[in-house]
Formats: sequence, structure tokens, C-alpha cells
Amino acid sequence: MALRSTAVLTMACLLGLGLGLNGCAVNPATGGANLVLMTENKEKEIGKEEHEKVLASSSVYRDEALQAYVERVGNDVARASHRPDLDYTFTIIDSPEINAFALPGGYVYVNRGLLTFMNSEAELAAVLAHEIGHITARHAVQRQARGGLAKTAATIGGVVTAVATGSGYVGSQISDITSIWA
Repeated sequence: MALRSTAVLTMACLLGLGLGLNGCAVNPATGGANLVLMTENKEKEIGKEEHEKVLASSSVYRDEALQAYVERVGNDVARASHRPDLDYTFTIIDSPEINAFALPGGYVYVNRGLLTFMNSEAELAAVLAHEIGHITARHAVQRQARGGLAKTAATIGGVVTAVATGSGYVGSQISDITSIWA
């Protein structure tokens, strides 16, 4: 019985600790609450690091007039977004694929292939608005938070199992197995 009480107490403490490290923030795009584990500055830092990786692994399309056009349209859209004060960076990737993507912190990428497929500025604005929407809703930050919470739950499950069974090995195995789904 004492072992079970200790397991419950341990689980409660770890759950409290895990929840204490997490926080809720208001999603600027929806106004709803979101679980967030990082500050906006950290989000920008991660975005910059990932931006450098994209630039190192992809060719940037060099056309000053086209770059200025994408930046103008993108900045017009960004000013109307829920995070207009964020510094947005628009990059044209020299790829024939029809694709666009965004990174946390205001980094938006459009492939050259997508630009050649478009018929109007409105189509470009719609694509850029979609990507800016991912940034303003902090989708990458939310994914990171859900992954961190699942990992915490897997660790707690392993500790509780170890305490309840008296076996650190079984607890570590449970933690490892559950972290697969985290």
C-alpha cells in the first residue's frame, strides 16, 4: 500500500512540475488559448537558425525585380496580419517545384516554380497569406509544445511504473516505448 501511495504522490509531483513548465498563451490569429513552451524571442531565434539551414541547402533565385515584388506583396499581407510587428523575410527558392513554406519567426519561402504557375498578384498574395497565417498562428511552436508535453507524459509514465513495480528497468522500458508515440 505504501508503494502505491508513493507512486501516486510521485506522479502528482511530476505532473505538477510538467504542467508548471508549460504555459498557455493567446493565439494572435484565433484569440484562443494555446499551449506554448517558448517565448517569441526563442521562436525568432529558432526561425533564424532554420533560415540559415535553408539558405545553406537551397539555391536562392536571384532576380532583384521579382524579389522586390514578392517582398512588396508579402509585406502588404504581413501588415494586415495578426502579427504585423514581426520582421518578415521573403525568399525565392530556385526550384521548379510548385511549393511555398514558412518557418517560425517570420521566414517565408516561395519556389520559383510556384511563381511561374501564378496568374495574378492576388494569387501570390493568397499563397503568402497562407504562409503568414502559419507564422501568426504559431503552428510550429504549438507542434513543439505538444511534442514536449507528450515526452513529459512518457517520462512520468516511466517513473510511475518504476516506482509502482520497484523496477527501474521496467520503468525505463515503459518510458522508451511510450516516447515512440510522443
